[in-house]
Amino acid sequence: MKDLHLFLNIVRSLYPTGEWRAYPMCPQDMVFEERVKLNCFYCPKYNVNWKCPPRIPALDYRQVLSEYEHCVLITLALPLIGQDFADVRVNSSLFLHKGLLALEKELWEHDNATAVSFIGGSCKLCKNGCGIEKCNNPAMARMSLEAAGINVVKTAAKVGCIVEFPPKESILRVGAIVW
Repeated sequence: MKDLHLFLNIVRSLYPTGEWRAYPMCPQDMVFEERVKLNCFYCPKYNVNWKCPPRIPALDYRQVLSEYEHCVLITLALPLIGQDFADVRVNSSLFLHKGLLALEKELWEHDNATAVSFIGGSCKLCKNGCGIEKCNNPAMARMSLEAAGINVVKTAAKVGCIVEFPPKESILRVGAIVW
């Protein structure tokens, strides 16, 4: 297992704002539920975002994750009190996303060629929205845990991370990296 302090130092060096945490877990302990993917159907990003259903690969994500040995949930909490909800929502997503990409890079540079991350919520890399014909950032865009059918609230609870939904005092973004 990689040093969790190293992971946290990497993401904190990029985005010192907020509270970052790392929770190691077995990839096979992720909680998969079809009803999570059903919620995607009602989201405005459905069939618009290139990393959301139905535009993601039709893979058995439970099987995919079973092929990995390691998983770390990475969380970022940003305060909501006195802040604009929409701004915090977007920023928390972007900070987590870019932090996870930095962790992927760290793993790739240390002989983990199949390391990949799953973001929390829909991809928000493109300020002006997704490209019409294709993803504008295919090397950086990642799909969410939810798009893979993972119940983030139940999965996080398994490692002692409580996700308050709906958020009241802070937004907690949950992503994962596997290798």
